[in-house]
Amino acid sequence: MKTGTIYKKPTYKQNLMRLYDAKLNSFAKDSYEELNIETFAGNTHIIVRGEESLPPLVVFHGIHAGAPVALEAMKNLHEKYRIYAIDTIGQATKSDETTLDFKNNEYGKWAAEVLEKLHLQNVPVIAISYGAFILNELIRVSPKSIKKAIYIVPSGFANGDFLPSFSRLSIPLFKFHFTKKEKDLIKFMDAFFTTKDKHWIELQKNILLGVKMDYRRPPLMTEKDTQNFDAPVFAIIAENDVFFPKEKAIVRMKKVFADLREIYILKDAKHIPDESRYDEITNKIEEWLSFSDKNKESKTSIERVR
Repeated sequence: MKTGTIYKKPTYKQNLMRLYDAKLNSFAKDSYEELNIETFAGNTHIIVRGEESLPPLVVFHGIHAGAPVALEAMKNLHEKYRIYAIDTIGQATKSDETTLDFKNNEYGKWAAEVLEKLHLQNVPVIAISYGAFILNELIRVSPKSIKKAIYIVPSGFANGDFLPSFSRLSIPLFKFHFTKKEKDLIKFMDAFFTTKDKHWIELQKNILLGVKMDYRRPPLMTEKDTQNFDAPVFAIIAENDVFFPKEKAIVRMKKVFADLREIYILKDAKHIPDESRYDEITNKIEEWLSFSDKNKESKTSIERVR
């Protein structure tokens, strides 16, 4: 565990917090609450949407994206669920800047403590991109705390091949760091964004220039990690994901999960789908959340790859 700022200059933090608030207020306005939970790693900030009477749902966002970006992609899901969107600690969010170790399951212990202090037991969890690593760590530490696991363009199951990653990601990234020009940033973003709006461009620019990036790759999930985990699992995988290739991710997910219900392929999509696909994503999530576990279908009858 490492403390200290993750930002290179205070102005970058100010810019990112401004973008955080602007994104949240662009769609949520006053229809949210904010919670702060103290953990062994420091303060954890949480955005809550939905009435207290609704069933709970936990969401982990992508790397440095923050809870608002995750919530925006889920449209009106808060009308049926009380959503707890957790700001990952040590990232460009409103949680503390503590960087946790990949060893000793520190991220899993942090996530488990957050759920415990929120009084959430056996709850469905949605994990987006890097958030899948957090969910995987939670599975390793506290498998019974998860009622259903829903992965969206997940890390932790596959890594991109070297040559495509180097040519499409590394070279444009090196060039942007050298030139600081927006055209070079957009070239880098082209590899994993289907479309790019002003918010995403400004967010990526401030993250890449202003945050001390953690380039550690999340460890891949193994059968040993899931030996005590039997909750239903669902996944949405982008067809053209440069970070987490579809074929590799599918093979590993089938191998490690005992109750993999469905893998849905988001056709013609890169790692970060276009806003026009949010309804499609939300509809799949709603469908999966409504599945009854009382009359479980066999894995072979329900698991399918589209």
